[in-house]
Amino acid sequence: MLKINAIKIEITTVDGSYGFEHAFSKGLNIIRGNNSSGKSSLFQAVLYALGLEELLGGKNEKTMQSVLKDTVEYPDEAFHKIIQSQIYLEIENKSVVTIKRAIVSPSEDAKLIDVFYGALLTGTNKHLKRQSMFVHDKGSASNSIYGFHLFLANFLEWELPEVPNSQGQYTHLYLQQIAPSFIVEQKSGWADFFATMPYYGIKQASSRVIEFILNMDIFENQKKKQEIGYQSDMLKEKWKTSFIQLSNIARDTRFILQGVTDHPSIVNIDEICLLKERETDAVTIENEYLYLKHEMLKYDGEVRTVGENIELNEKRLEDLQNKLNLKSLQYDKISSDLLLGEQQINQYETQLLDVISDLNKNKAALKVVKLGGDINSEISKSICPTCHQQIEDTLLPQDVQQVPMRLEDNIKYLESEKKMLEKYIEGQKRIQKENQIRTNQLKDELTELRADIRRIKKDLISDSRMPSIAEIENRLNLQKKVEFLEKKIEEFEIQKLQIQLLSNTYSSILAQKSEIDGTYSKLDNKKIEELKLSFIRLLKEFKYESKPINTISLSLDDYMPLNQIDGEKYNIRFDSSASDFIRCLWAYYISLMLVSINYNGNHPNILMFDEPKQQDMSEEGFRNFLKELSEIPIGQVFVFASFENKDESFISVTNNIEYHLVKIEDKLIKPLF
Repeated sequence: MLKINAIKIEITTVDGSYGFEHAFSKGLNIIRGNNSSGKSSLFQAVLYALGLEELLGGKNEKTMQSVLKDTVEYPDEAFHKIIQSQIYLEIENKSVVTIKRAIVSPSEDAKLIDVFYGALLTGTNKHLKRQSMFVHDKGSASNSIYGFHLFLANFLEWELPEVPNSQGQYTHLYLQQIAPSFIVEQKSGWADFFATMPYYGIKQASSRVIEFILNMDIFENQKKKQEIGYQSDMLKEKWKTSFIQLSNIARDTRFILQGVTDHPSIVNIDEICLLKERETDAVTIENEYLYLKHEMLKYDGEVRTVGENIELNEKRLEDLQNKLNLKSLQYDKISSDLLLGEQQINQYETQLLDVISDLNKNKAALKVVKLGGDINSEISKSICPTCHQQIEDTLLPQDVQQVPMRLEDNIKYLESEKKMLEKYIEGQKRIQKENQIRTNQLKDELTELRADIRRIKKDLISDSRMPSIAEIENRLNLQKKVEFLEKKIEEFEIQKLQIQLLSNTYSSILAQKSEIDGTYSKLDNKKIEELKLSFIRLLKEFKYESKPINTISLSLDDYMPLNQIDGEKYNIRFDSSASDFIRCLWAYYISLMLVSINYNGNHPNILMFDEPKQQDMSEEGFRNFLKELSEIPIGQVFVFASFENKDESFISVTNNIEYHLVKIEDKLIKPLF
């Protein structure tokens, strides 16, 4: 909560001291004065002391009225040059501090703010601890010792949320952007919702402010989404690393990796395997390893001689030759399939580009037609662009009626064709990848078969008494293969376990996402609904008449009021008369405060309105407005108004309303005695 206890304006001129001092109350404070009496000067002084003068359209002392920085006119037509001026503002939340800020000073910069820890204006102790701080400079919203805006946010017990900016980065919501939700100045403030909000490159800043004021769960959900996003990014990197390791094992062993893809998913570890296709079936890397170990058992004992292996080698040579012929045929066929597949992919990719081009042209044409334009194409009108003669676009007999496709139908057809081509290309590339793996396998097998054949042939012409070189090499090759596969299987099992752990993490992330998939929590929806109902109730109270009340709602995109008629949504600003739009602003700002109070939100429970009676507002509507402000259960409200410079107008609109009056007689700034 922010409560303004008192203000003191001290001005030193060449002719003496001038100023203003007043203590304020809880509830509705009406600051009444005729035009040019100094109401706006007082309003601006409060903003200046709080470091919020950006709401006035600038920074530092240049935003202040001349009576606070140049000359004091008192009495009429007597001008006194200012040599020093400063503002003291005593504010309260759970503690009390007094802010001092110079407007004109020979020694203090306008960016400097002194904070006194205590009630310097309303208290008796004038010797208080003081801390100098700064505003409108780097660090004023982040420096924990000297940054005044950070101090003020902490004083209000605000934990300012991080929100995305236009550069895609996250930054804290600025206090100056929140202030227009409870402070409305006279010149620009009544032009639109949050009209004086400074631009800091924050996306949808007004929506972020409303979410903060109402303390919506969406901020917590965004934090969770950020954390989940970070976890997802980390998971993707780890998954990618493990998948590359698995793919490398598959590449080294010439097996095909199955049961896992290159992106995170929920996997069954038993389905992750390395397969090698054979003539009639497929074998896993584990079974291949067991088979080779079994083959090694055949070579137990001493190496046999060439003579002892003659019959076996002759039989093996015949088998190997047959296998070589078969593998060669398979290799030739799959190589041909690879070449044909590449050609088909190129052909369909070219076709896809043509379809995309046609689709874009049709969409552009449809947009022109929907905007009420004409497609000036000779062909579209069945006119030859060269000879300008009528042409027919069909080979059917002319008495057969043919209705051409509409643009919408053509777009649907092209989109369908585009999806079909993309699907086909994706599938064809997958087949190409599998064929490439199979080609590499066959190439390795052919190389190995030719080497075996050479060894056996060499054995057959060797001395029959010599040990069989072919058998020795077979033993060594088998041993190398077994050792190699054993090592790769171990690596494969480690990566499988890693993928299983990552899959479990992925499952957990999906579960967390499902919990916050909805944009709004139940409580958020309740707050939005109450904001809408309060807004509509107050519109009725303030005599809004531009549109039927039952057509008014709030946008779930930005929480702004709108008119909804026959499914179409209209900006309430353009659908309302000038005076009715002011009623909309009254109703909205008050509703924000009321809903925040009901749900213990972040509203500072203060409202400041400078000349809210705009556009010849009716007295009845303005009286209901003041009555509503006076009945806000907690907090403090300031209304700065002239009441058309008429006592009868003031009496009429304040009748039976509880308020505290600050009446500016003649001029705000007077001699200090």
